[in-house]
Amino acid sequence: MKKTIVIVLIALHFAKMKVVNLLPFARSIHDNAGADPGVSIDPAVVTLLDGQIILLSNTVTLRQTNKSKALTKLEGNQATDVVLTLTKIANSVEEQANAIIPGNTARATLAIFRIGFLVKLIASLPGRTFEIFKTAVGAVSIRVKRNKLVNLYHWRYSYDGITWFRLPDTTVVSIYVYGFASAKIVFFQSAQTFKGGGVPQINIDDLEPDWSDSITAVIP
Repeated sequence: MKKTIVIVLIALHFAKMKVVNLLPFARSIHDNAGADPGVSIDPAVVTLLDGQIILLSNTVTLRQTNKSKALTKLEGNQATDVVLTLTKIANSVEEQANAIIPGNTARATLAIFRIGFLVKLIASLPGRTFEIFKTAVGAVSIRVKRNKLVNLYHWRYSYDGITWFRLPDTTVVSIYVYGFASAKIVFFQSAQTFKGGGVPQINIDDLEPDWSDSITAVIP
């Protein structure tokens, strides 16, 4: 099957992030800078981020008792500095993650997740054969393109792209899968069993279906 996502992109939500949320996020990225063996972040940038986090944290503490305009402006400027550094790190991580094994979205996603970033869910274009078309809290909806020659559709998921868990086979092209933990990356693959004379055709020498490339979702 065709790949739904060729390049994995990082989702940055700074526009919706308050300072109280920005600080722990920045600390997480700082602490996980070396978490993936395929991604190297410039130590000087990590040191810069550390200093910016300390400055912003100190200002946030001061503003608990001092609401002056000058201090508010300082906090805004320091938060902007942190965002710019995080964006620089994100760009580097994104580029390196996709270069580890070019086209391997599962490996790229794992690297991005290890560092602490979230993956941007790319909407599939019309005609794609396998896509995630909707997400909800703890759940996703996935589908494949209908094929009149197919009798059964097979599905499986994984948390690391290595160990897979089968879902029930279906005769329909769209399923809703729930029960996932929030903020988890989940990989999905699909496969098809073709029919002949109206019944599934199964080769006893090849009982494992031909699984598709992986697509991924970050569970809300």
